[in-house]
Amino acid sequence: MRSTVIGIVLAIAFIAALFAVSRLAPHKTITAPTAPAAAALTPEQAAAKIGPKFVGGQRIGDWTLACGPGRELPRSPPVGGHTSGNSEGTAPKEAPPPPGWKIPRCKVMLGLRDPKHPADEIRITFRLMGFKRVLAMYVRLSPNMVQAGDTVMIRADGKDQALPVRGCAMQFCLALQSIRKIDEPSITGAKSLALHFRPTGQSEEISVPVSTAGLAPAIAAVHRIDT
Repeated sequence: MRSTVIGIVLAIAFIAALFAVSRLAPHKTITAPTAPAAAALTPEQAAAKIGPKFVGGQRIGDWTLACGPGRELPRSPPVGGHTSGNSEGTAPKEAPPPPGWKIPRCKVMLGLRDPKHPADEIRITFRLMGFKRVLAMYVRLSPNMVQAGDTVMIRADGKDQALPVRGCAMQFCLALQSIRKIDEPSITGAKSLALHFRPTGQSEEISVPVSTAGLAPAIAAVHRIDT
């Protein structure tokens, strides 16, 4: 458990840097963009074509799979004669991964927009983290809507899981949480997904429908490449 927490915390700055800047004004309901009218491949077929050395982006249903080249992550330097942990997801006193270990390189993303304000967007990202390849969910929101310490709920077929807002920068806040292996199917296989949260200073909860089209095969592709 400690390993997972350390990997998630140390990854925040790295993941945040991957997101482009955007603004999101508060509205009662935000919906996902309409999927293309006709797709040449089903989500399952598109995911099945992704090979283990894939680098680039691929639309899978309403989600986008993006993979970069494999990269090794150097260990943090010792502090006071003691190792200080590393972003590979191991605790300070745990043995590090074997030499040549590479950080997970793929992520699955979805943008959610308000139809009245197309430039506004919430971004949801799934990716594996750390040496133990723990699936984590990231939700980027505007600091106008949430503050550090708030909680965003992901509702999968009526069951809620909390995503704490870990921190905020000038342009956005980031909520994230690791997902236990046993809980993955309840999210990736859900028939309905939605984000729920109450904006700072408001009494009305915001509901954000999240498309499930392509999520399961896209995350399965991430596991296949990064495990």
